[in-house]
Amino acid sequence: MIMVNRFSRLIGTLIDRAAALQHIASQCILCAAPGQKGLDLCLPCQLDLPALTQCCQQCALPLFDHKAYCGQCLLSTPAYQRVEAPWLYQPPIAQLISRFKYSRQYSIGKVLSNIAARRYASAYIDQKLPDLIVPIPLHWSRQTIRGFNQSEHLARYYSHHFNIPMKRFLKRCRPTAAQQMLTADQRRSNMKGAFQMCGDVAGKLVAVVDDVMTTGTTVSEASQCLLKAGATEVHIWCLARTE
Repeated sequence: MIMVNRFSRLIGTLIDRAAALQHIASQCILCAAPGQKGLDLCLPCQLDLPALTQCCQQCALPLFDHKAYCGQCLLSTPAYQRVEAPWLYQPPIAQLISRFKYSRQYSIGKVLSNIAARRYASAYIDQKLPDLIVPIPLHWSRQTIRGFNQSEHLARYYSHHFNIPMKRFLKRCRPTAAQQMLTADQRRSNMKGAFQMCGDVAGKLVAVVDDVMTTGTTVSEASQCLLKAGATEVHIWCLARTE
């Protein structure tokens, strides 16, 4: 009986501690102030993030006039149909993405994907959501060094949030140089033929997930690959868009 009572008290203590942990206040990833309920970001810091508002209706390039499309999209229509990006690639978003991507600070990825998913939901409120979510893949050699694929990490969260299947239907079939230091022409040459299909997307509207969109070369190459395989449309979901 004594052992039973001790065991019961131990179970009760563990339950109490688990309940207490669930009520620990979140902490803002930017200023360390108390975060919002279920989000490690305080409201003032969230409101200060560089929101992307006025932009090209197709590639989401920031625009500083009231035009619907940027000059590049008018000259050459991209393979993808639309881009959804909550933020401009400016401080502190740029630093947060870097910490998530290169320092494996997964809590930051969780915060950003949480807010981004809400933005995507509002963008599709009167429209059909994609049928599949496909992350931009890393070549195995780079993923081994980095330890994870940040785009796949984001895609998994969106898949859970929207109840849309996440599929690794794109494969990086050869290593490519880092895009950051390349010119636009070099980026196109670098990504040419970099992807191959390894799944069925026929008749599907596909959301391609990446972290940052710069010139759009990577997602354009991925989109062409998906469309050639029979996808009806390709939408791009990224966290941030450069200017």
